[in-house]
Amino acid sequence: MWQWILENKDMLLIFSIPFTSGFIGWFTNMVALKMTFYPIKFWGIPPFLGWQGIIPRKSYKMAGKAVDMLTSKLVKVEEIFDRVEPKQMASEMSPAVRDLTTDIVNEVGESSNPQMWQLVPAAVRDGIYSRVNSEVEPLIETVVKDSKDNIMEIFDLKQLVIKNLTGDNVRVLNEMFQRCGEKEFKFIEISGFYFGFLFGIVQAAIWYFYAQAWTLPLVGVLVGYYTNWLALKMIFRPLYEKKYLGFIKYQGLFLKRQKEVSKEYAALVAGKILTAKNILEAILYGKTAESIFTMIQKNIYGALDRIEGFARPVVSLIVGTNEYDAIRNYIVSKLTAVVPATVMKVENYMDQAMDLENTIYSRMSVLPPEDFENLLRTAFQEDEWILISVGAVLGFLVGLTQALLF
Repeated sequence: MWQWILENKDMLLIFSIPFTSGFIGWFTNMVALKMTFYPIKFWGIPPFLGWQGIIPRKSYKMAGKAVDMLTSKLVKVEEIFDRVEPKQMASEMSPAVRDLTTDIVNEVGESSNPQMWQLVPAAVRDGIYSRVNSEVEPLIETVVKDSKDNIMEIFDLKQLVIKNLTGDNVRVLNEMFQRCGEKEFKFIEISGFYFGFLFGIVQAAIWYFYAQAWTLPLVGVLVGYYTNWLALKMIFRPLYEKKYLGFIKYQGLFLKRQKEVSKEYAALVAGKILTAKNILEAILYGKTAESIFTMIQKNIYGALDRIEGFARPVVSLIVGTNEYDAIRNYIVSKLTAVVPATVMKVENYMDQAMDLENTIYSRMSVLPPEDFENLLRTAFQEDEWILISVGAVLGFLVGLTQALLF
C-alpha cells in the first residue's frame, strides 16, 4: 500500500489539490464568520494583541444604526403610543390599584388612631373606600393621557435600543444578525468549499504542467481571499433582480429573502427589545423617571382634592387637622410607590395594542433594496477587508502546509 502511494504520489497530489482548495475555502470562510461574532469579550493581551468579535467590538455603533433604521424607516414613537388607549389602560390597571388604595386608607386609619378608626361606622368607611376607588380609573386614565402627550420627553427610544443591544446584552445583537442572516452565513461557509474546489481544478492543471511547491501557498492565498470576496458579493449583489441569458433570474441572496428576513427581524425586535416590559421600565426608571413620577403625583393630588370634601372630616377627626396635610402627602407617596408594580400588569395589553411585530414586518418587507441591505451589511461593511484578509492568511498557511507535506 505504502509502496503504491510512494510510486503514485504525484498523481495523488494532483487529485488532492481541488479537495484541499475546497477545504481551504470552507475553513477560511468558517473561521472568518466565527471571528465576526466571537469572542464576545476581548481575548488576548490588550489593547492590540488579541481579538474581539467584530459585532461585539462595534456594538454601540451597530446599535445606533439599528435605531436609525427603526426610527427613520419602521416605527414612529408617537404613532406606537397613540395606539394605547388611556381608558383601556385604566380598565386593566384599576382593579389592582383599588385593592391598594383600600389598604392604604385602612393603613392610615389604623396607624394614626386605631381606636378612633374602629369607631368610624362601617357605612362611613365603606363610603370613603367607594369615593376613593371611584377616582382610581379617572386618575389612571389622566396619567396615561398625560404620558402620551409628553411621550417624547419621558421616553428615549435610542437609549432603550442601545441598552438592550450592548454591554451584557450584546448577545442579543449577535442573535439579531445570526437569525436574520442565518442562510447567508451558511452560504458563505459552504460556498467556500465549492469555490475553492473550482480554484483547485485550475491549480491542479497548473501543477500538472508546472510542479513548483511555491504555487501551493500562493493559490491558497487566492482561494482564501476570493472565496470570501465572492460569497459576500453574491449575498448583496445585484440589488435588484436581473436576468441572464434572458431566462436565468438572479438577485443578491439576502435581498431575495426580504420578506422572510423581515418577519424574523420584527419578531426579535418586538419580542426582545421593544417589549412593553422594556418600554415601561425605560419610562419608569430611565433618565426621565423624575418627570413621570412628578406627573403621577400631580394627578394623585388632583384626585385627592376631588374626594377631600367627603373624606377630610373623618380623617381630620382621627388624626387631627394639623396632621391632615402630612397624611395627605403620605398617601400620595404610597400610591406613587406602587405605580411601577401596578403598571407592569398591563404588559400584555400594551404589547397587543402597540402591535410592533406586525408594524415592523409590514414596513420592512417593502423597503427599497438599498435600505434593506443595510440591515445585514452593517455586520460586514467596515471590516469586510479584515474578513477577506483573514481568509487570505489562513489560505496561505494551509497551502504552505500542503507544500511541505508534498
